[in-house]
Amino acid sequence: MTRRAQIGFALAVVALAFAAAGAYAATGSRGPSLEVSLIHATLTDAGLSVDPALKDLPQLTRDQPFIRYNGYRLLDRKRFPLERSKPITFVLPNGRTLQASLDGVSLGKGERRYQLDTQIGDPGKPAFLKSLHVTASENEPFFVGGQSYKGGTLFLELVVRP
Repeated sequence: MTRRAQIGFALAVVALAFAAAGAYAATGSRGPSLEVSLIHATLTDAGLSVDPALKDLPQLTRDQPFIRYNGYRLLDRKRFPLERSKPITFVLPNGRTLQASLDGVSLGKGERRYQLDTQIGDPGKPAFLKSLHVTASENEPFFVGGQSYKGGTLFLELVVRP
């Protein structure tokens, strides 16, 4: 392919991308959102107990570090619009705050992948989790956890929804 044809092709791809973005905005379609679920994990003598709202998370009963616990309760679940460079804030029951922001979106193998920056802070104290950069696929959860809370541990499930 000649240099002129390569440039023409690149310009056509850029024009199509802008047209698609304009059509997306014109339809009033919402962009992606970040769903945050706050899970309280405990270890008790009562045996396995998983909140019915968490039934779609097989990780809780098979993967580390979750298998250290046998009780899981959903404390809160919220969905936030996910826009580039506009951080979302989710206040945790222990006074700390989760902040997450969208750093970028890429296409790979027919799916969108979202680059997120997450951190957990505590007002007036050094950050609990300074910064965690994650690349996540749509509808695939990732977890942040390890904070002590009421005799157990808090886990945050984060999922990018299209």
